[in-house]
Amino acid sequence: MTILANCVLSHAEGRARQTRSDERCAKRFGVHVALFEGTRRVATTSGRRPLPTTFALRAVRAALFVLASVITLPALAALPPPPPDATLKAVVLLSRHGMRGPTDAIRCSGPEDSHCLDAVAHDPWPDLDVSAGHLTAPGYDRVVTMGRFYRALYAEAGLFPAQGCPAPGSVAFRTDAVERTTMTAGAISDGMFPGCDPAPLVITPRLYDGPACGFDKAQAEKASQALAGGSWAALAQGPLKGPLAVLDSVLGRFKPAACKAAGAPADCSLATIPITASNRGPFGIASQPAEQFLMQYGGGMAAGEVGWGRLPDATGKPLAEAIGYVNAVHATNDRMSYMPEYTARKKGSPVLYPVLRALEAAVAGHGPRFTFFASHDDLILNVNGMLGVSWQLDGYAPFQVPPGGAVAFEIWQHGRTPLVRLVYYAQTIQQLHDDTKLTPAEPPATAVLAPPGCKPDASGACTWAAFRRLATQKIEMACVDPRRAQ
Repeated sequence: MTILANCVLSHAEGRARQTRSDERCAKRFGVHVALFEGTRRVATTSGRRPLPTTFALRAVRAALFVLASVITLPALAALPPPPPDATLKAVVLLSRHGMRGPTDAIRCSGPEDSHCLDAVAHDPWPDLDVSAGHLTAPGYDRVVTMGRFYRALYAEAGLFPAQGCPAPGSVAFRTDAVERTTMTAGAISDGMFPGCDPAPLVITPRLYDGPACGFDKAQAEKASQALAGGSWAALAQGPLKGPLAVLDSVLGRFKPAACKAAGAPADCSLATIPITASNRGPFGIASQPAEQFLMQYGGGMAAGEVGWGRLPDATGKPLAEAIGYVNAVHATNDRMSYMPEYTARKKGSPVLYPVLRALEAAVAGHGPRFTFFASHDDLILNVNGMLGVSWQLDGYAPFQVPPGGAVAFEIWQHGRTPLVRLVYYAQTIQQLHDDTKLTPAEPPATAVLAPPGCKPDASGACTWAAFRRLATQKIEMACVDPRRAQ
């Protein structure tokens, strides 16, 4: 199997600084690096697959209502059938990258270094054999599996032939210049169209970034606390008390540097990290470790090695279920960070804008029938926050964005009326671990996302006119650089 291989990208602090792609990023197929001044093609090469490079509470009633949604949502029904008597016309996928190494380094480089996972656990973290934040080898493989599923799913719906290569111009793959998203786009292409050169991967540095547009961190934090029910302590003492206690048991005592950085006395643990009006305390620390247990198990790591083998005993649950339980901390922290409308619109407008442009082109009949955007969990939360949707995928916490999962914006033609339906697809924790073969009959976890603002029908579909109007109203053009969407 050929792949998009060994991308060496800048990894300065923050994704906003990851603005260039190394020209060796073309093992899989021709790569276009989209620049505002033009586009240049990177040479196509071939080669074998390398390893990819890692409280005062306010409004108690309102708080309790919010907290009740942290752990459970109403039970989701089976995925409803698509709109009746409709034909699938096009699909735009907004996907998270696959499983990656920790974005913080695993090892500490010195006694005062608090920015490493070893500082927040008394046992060494497993080495996933990639640089910080890079896609892992199992992460790549699981995304290929999702690519095969999309091909089968949409071939069955008549969007593609079941076999062979797609027609020129019928598919597109776009990503920012980050290793894990670039590799993810290549893996989807490999899974969907093995042996083909379906389209050059277009890499646009900072594709999902826009102008500052007056974004205020203090206002964003205020919006986050409001969504949390008034304070972070309300979350810690509410339905997340159990998951935090489990993580405290699993992680154990922190190293002095991590305690100092968290404003806690030496020999601290997650349970003794203080929470203040401006400091999330244990949430900011435990979020990434919780998700790393998912990355470990999802990548096929032996059960006794995941979370140092402590999760089942600490929870009284089977391992996959235990991982889903503690990931409520990660999912909730991210939801509060990225889904409040203020933050969602400021940060999500540059993401929803190119998606909307791709949908417009497809509806008009002059764009690709399938467009794949490789993206990030915070950005998917931004977009979903803009649209006002909720979801819970099998085995995951509410509002969790699993690695390698995607929101599919499906265009269905019903007579003369185009419709839009949003469906979330993501492998379950056990499917990730087993690399389960996926088919339309044996699919990944799925959920229809029904934006209330466009009055969806029983299938979850909105009219294109209603969806376009909603999306356009939510996008703040002051936060968008339209050149990046070209």
